[in-house]
Amino acid sequence: MVIKPLDNTYFGAMAKGAQDQATKDGVSLTVVAADNVNDDSGQAAKLNALVTAGYDCYIVNPTSQTNLLTGLVPVSQAGTPIVNLDLPIDTAAAEKAGVKLTTYVGTNNETAGAAGGKAMLDLLSDGDQVALIGGLVGDPGSNARLKGFSDSVQGKLKVTQTVAADFDKAKAKSAAKTILLANPDIKGFFTPSGDMALGIQQAVDEAGSKGKVAVVGVDGTEDQLKDIVAGGEPAAVEQFPYLMGAQSVQACAAARSGKTVPAKVETPVLVVTKENAQAALTAFPAPPAGFTVPNPFQ
Repeated sequence: MVIKPLDNTYFGAMAKGAQDQATKDGVSLTVVAADNVNDDSGQAAKLNALVTAGYDCYIVNPTSQTNLLTGLVPVSQAGTPIVNLDLPIDTAAAEKAGVKLTTYVGTNNETAGAAGGKAMLDLLSDGDQVALIGGLVGDPGSNARLKGFSDSVQGKLKVTQTVAADFDKAKAKSAAKTILLANPDIKGFFTPSGDMALGIQQAVDEAGSKGKVAVVGVDGTEDQLKDIVAGGEPAAVEQFPYLMGAQSVQACAAARSGKTVPAKVETPVLVVTKENAQAALTAFPAPPAGFTVPNPFQ
């Protein structure tokens, strides 16, 4: 398993899910990680070392959409399964390099955004104004989440503006503060990032609008869940990196045993509100009890 930095709680949960599933299934799992989210060459070098060792399956969560392709060429040529996790590898570049991916496991970002839209609709009234604070301009995951949200609220809520805050908590807080000052009629904020949601909620609290302006963000980090339990954010869309890791190991096992593996496995998401936040927090990073997890590898 070649993954992004383990000191990041999101990717740490992903590795834990993979290891727990491997232990459960009696599978030997080796995990190596990038030093940081931009460590393209370092992560690639770690993959290359694993390729020369020869493993039965490779799970890759790349730092970019192309940085691991060169190392994966001999893996693909040997017919060894490759499971692409979380960040999608560029399919056109993979095809050009001769790399065949067995499956992709991760969140459908438009679905996650749509879940955020539904949560917001439950909190607001028809015609209310909302603002969107996205991640990096051009980031495909952020844009897909924003699109999913916008499509789900179209004709019901009015999206007054969309700004980018680079997945940065402080920048998101500053952007929200500016928007609240310019438009006191704003009733909600949607963001594709858990950290940014926390920053936006801080801006809402400091503006004296707690309980009057709803903040909904995707990720469902531990801090987000704690904030919901404490009465801060009213809702979040929890995705499950823990479950992604577990499903990637299941995909490897299925592929090695000759089973047909779907080309894409969408990890389900959960809308967390005050009602189920404590259960979600208690189970974190695993899904809470009663959460249905389909098994596409049976």
